[in-house]
Amino acid sequence: PPPAPAPAAQQVKVADVVEAANLIKRVTPIYPPIAKSAHVQGTVRFNATIGTNGQIRNLQVVSGPLQLQQAASDAVRQWVYKPMLRNGQPVEVVTQIDVNFTLN
Repeated sequence: PPPAPAPAAQQVKVADVVEAANLIKRVTPIYPPIAKSAHVQGTVRFNATIGTNGQIRNLQVVSGPLQLQQAASDAVRQWVYKPMLRNGQPVEVVTQIDVNFTLN
């Protein structure tokens, strides 16, 4: 008989404040010089899937200044979270991530 299909990975939707507490490696985005010189500030918002290994698996821009999106994305893709467990098993997490850019 063919092998049984692997169980589908469970996904859990988690509030961004809850998931932020599980962030163990945060890479700060590099403020793009062109955005800085144009005085572009704002928040880049992502929908993200965090894999069972705690790494970003899927990242989609929801909103934010176009000049800041790539820098935010490059940084967030390097972030690592403590894997979330459900019944002792790691599960994928779907959450929202905000990256704020402000000029002093």
